[in-house]
Amino acid sequence: MGKHEKSRSSRTKYMAGSMALALLASVALPFTHASAETKQQDLTGFAKGTYEKQLQFEEQLKNGIKENKIKTYSRALSKRPALVGTKGNDAGVKYALNQLRKEGLDPKVHTYDVYLSHPNSVSVTQTAPFERKLNVMENLKRNTPFKNEVVEGYNAYSPSGNVEGELVYANYGTPEDFETLKMQGVSVKDKIVIVRYGKNFRGVKPDLASQNGAKGVLIYSDPKDDGYVKGPVYPDGPWRPSDAIQRGSILYIYNYPGDPLTPGKASVNGVNRIKAKNADSLPRIPTTPISYGEAKGLLQAMGGKEAPKDWQGGLPFKYHLGSAASKARINLDIKYETKPINDITVTFKGSKYPNEKVVIGGHRDTWTYGSSDNISSWATIMETARSLGKLYEQGWRPDRTIVLAGWDGEEYGLLGSTEYAEQHQKDLIKNAVAYINMDGIAGQFFGAGAVPSLNDLIYDVAKNVTEPRSGLSVYDDMLVRNNGEEQEIDQLGSGSDYTAFLQHLGVPSADIGFGVAGGLYHSAYDNTDSVERLFDPGYKHQAAAGRFTGLMALRLANSQVLPFQYSEYAQSVQKLLADVEKDGTLGVDLSNVKAKAQAWEEASKNLETYSQDLLAGDKVKPNQLKQLNKALIQQERDLINPQGLASRGWYKHQIYAPGLTTGYAAQPLPALVEAQQANDSAAFAKAVKQLEKSLTKATWTAEEAVE
Repeated sequence: MGKHEKSRSSRTKYMAGSMALALLASVALPFTHASAETKQQDLTGFAKGTYEKQLQFEEQLKNGIKENKIKTYSRALSKRPALVGTKGNDAGVKYALNQLRKEGLDPKVHTYDVYLSHPNSVSVTQTAPFERKLNVMENLKRNTPFKNEVVEGYNAYSPSGNVEGELVYANYGTPEDFETLKMQGVSVKDKIVIVRYGKNFRGVKPDLASQNGAKGVLIYSDPKDDGYVKGPVYPDGPWRPSDAIQRGSILYIYNYPGDPLTPGKASVNGVNRIKAKNADSLPRIPTTPISYGEAKGLLQAMGGKEAPKDWQGGLPFKYHLGSAASKARINLDIKYETKPINDITVTFKGSKYPNEKVVIGGHRDTWTYGSSDNISSWATIMETARSLGKLYEQGWRPDRTIVLAGWDGEEYGLLGSTEYAEQHQKDLIKNAVAYINMDGIAGQFFGAGAVPSLNDLIYDVAKNVTEPRSGLSVYDDMLVRNNGEEQEIDQLGSGSDYTAFLQHLGVPSADIGFGVAGGLYHSAYDNTDSVERLFDPGYKHQAAAGRFTGLMALRLANSQVLPFQYSEYAQSVQKLLADVEKDGTLGVDLSNVKAKAQAWEEASKNLETYSQDLLAGDKVKPNQLKQLNKALIQQERDLINPQGLASRGWYKHQIYAPGLTTGYAAQPLPALVEAQQANDSAAFAKAVKQLEKSLTKATWTAEEAVE
């Protein structure tokens, strides 16, 4: 979904190190592909005597992932837009199935009937101080393939409507921005708000605008954020040109993702569907995106008070808040209908614990050509499946089942992954070991987000995968970028397909990839040319991402003891509680919940020591391993509140949820923070008690495993 709106600090924070790495490249040559990937021999969770065999499988997988195969898949899948619910998307399904079957694999299709919207027509007109119809499509070359299938600038799930009104500039459309307008004496009631992309999920912008009385919203990408202010624009460089439009969904996924008419239930035959007017995730006012080339005329004509200094963008004039002299009309004719979407999975059944499963997933639908977002991930997942298939042909079997998935409808609101998770929730709650996500990996800047229990595994795997530009391991590369320190692993909020697995079911999750420095996101210029010339020449980083996630899956599937470190998780919770305490506890004593977090840390450390001692012994008993791994799988589930958050019951995780006013970025300890923000001491106390219960359950789970 909104890569540029998610908390992606680990993929962007270290871009400044690229020049240093370029200088380092000449001295990094001795680090060959093999040396960078084999020097790390300690495998957490593996018994002595099993390292060599595991490392052999890992090398075979890495060597089996071929850049040219990813290139072939990507070019074919990016040739035609794969917008959900369209013929181009169906063609992508057919191609993927044919290719996977040619490789001897047995892909399965999972179909769900979901509520979708597609535009019949999109029109934006400046009506004062003069009349001018705005372009709502990029200026594509005449010979652009499947040009007629590129959807115009459009926000999924916007309602139809024909509204006209005065324009008000509201910066990024955050709660603070709307409060600033009030302080300036500027009302948005019955007006059209124009906001720029960034700072929060695009769906939050019309949500807040409608709460403040606006009748419509225009969203544009400002050149200060991802256009010419950043550097050369496409085709000369990677930044957004003046005609590029950022499409995207405005479904309120922070209330719940997936089919808006079947919250908490899979959209299969016979399911009861709520009425659209009762769906808390559907937007209420017409909203549509425009390019900064078209926004320029609107903003330049706006009078009224001068916008604050930090509201000024990259266009060559002073931005103003608006007056009666500047008006616009939004006319949207949107068709809503229930249509099928199709997920694709490939399964490698485990030999020892076939019910337990590790899932690698990424979405296969796109807004336009989507070479970066997200054909890069889907083509790489297909290639990872092919490489695993070659091992399978040679007689290799994982101990636990590995599932590779291509989700449909992610761009509209995490539709395919959510419906799959809801349909299979009983099995996943009982048996899912971990979920590993890939989304927009065609860049050169490594980044990861995960629950804290997976941090050590990510760092370990990073020592065994080569970073293509530097020739160093991904781990050593991050040390160079970050002055000798490990790169921060982000918290997970929402905005991609890990959401249902982590936030709804309590499955340990990670989001892995290489991010881009550019501004072509969700535009018609996210295509093969931009990926191959500007973002990932040679498809090297996409292959590296496949090796990284593939190794994670192999470690999780084959480890005798699952490589989870819950002591680090418990330490993180203690830090989060300290942050909450700084902002005031509304008279509620936190000493008991802090003690519960400390007890969980102690129990987890004991469990980790017990695991290490067990693996170091001469003989590991199967029943001990079963008990240990059951506890390791269960601890994340213990952090789930079956009733969900008070503000939105679909979200059940006690430690992480997307922020209500950010949409994507993680809100740690959401129940506590939301009660704190509402100044509701009773709700705060209730949330503290619920957290105590979850931490106590996790502690008991850890303690019982070593008894």
